Amino acid sequence: MRALDYTPARPTLPIPSVVNADALTLYRPSTLLWIAGFAILCVPVTTLIDVPIARWFLRHPLPRELDEVLELTRIFSHGGGVFAILVCILLLAPRRRWHVPRLATLALGGGAVATIKKMFVLRPRPSGLNLDIATYESAWLWAFDWSLSRVATFDAGTRAVPSGNMATATALLIGLWITFPRGRWLFAAVGLGTMLQRMHGGAHFLSDNVGGAAIGLLWAFVCYHPKMLGNLFDKMVPEPVADRRKRLREESQDDPTQKSVAA
Repeated sequence: MRALDYTPARPTLPIPSVVNADALTLYRPSTLLWIAGFAILCVPVTTLIDVPIARWFLRHPLPRELDEVLELTRIFSHGGGVFAILVCILLLAPRRRWHVPRLATLALGGGAVATIKKMFVLRPRPSGLNLDIATYESAWLWAFDWSLSRVATFDAGTRAVPSGNMATATALLIGLWITFPRGRWLFAAVGLGTMLQRMHGGAHFLSDNVGGAAIGLLWAFVCYHPKMLGNLFDKMVPEPVADRRKRLREESQDDPTQKSVAA
């Protein structure tokens, strides 16, 4: 009796064409909202230690090599760096190109919202204070210009709250964490480096960075919530090939014109 040849079939694993954001631990929109609320509550608490931390960075300059590394981490927080990251995604990760519009909106929108809020809050930067004689009360030099009477003299470079760089970096970090899960800890390290660089350079207090992170988280919530901007970006998700073929097959079966042509 002739033996039958048997060649075991190679197991095939389904390759998802998109990343399901809800399947990722940290990125359900409600979770982003809760983390943002916690960051907002931390702003007045961290204000209590703003001056000691700023004074420590002033009196303990970092080595030149470490300072250069921290400067590189600002790639998440300025326009040139964000543009370079988006171009790299377009060229090196073609299957993730549909994420680029959302990532661009995250970065640009986070910084824009922080700048708008900065117009209403008058708080000097650490570089504008004499930290050698500053007291704890110096960190509470808050004033609010609700009528925008000083909008004509508005200069984002002289306002501290919130940190626009940190808002941009946080919002972009959220998007990259979802888009490229394997690089999560690298992105988190870059975000932490951005915070340290802003404090080391005397540009912001710790509470300014925490407030900027809260703005970035809130903007990420808007960009991922299915009833907000998330609905717009979700429509850009490419349809899997198998689903598209199944849909076209069902449409052809339901279309009487296609049936008559087939007959």
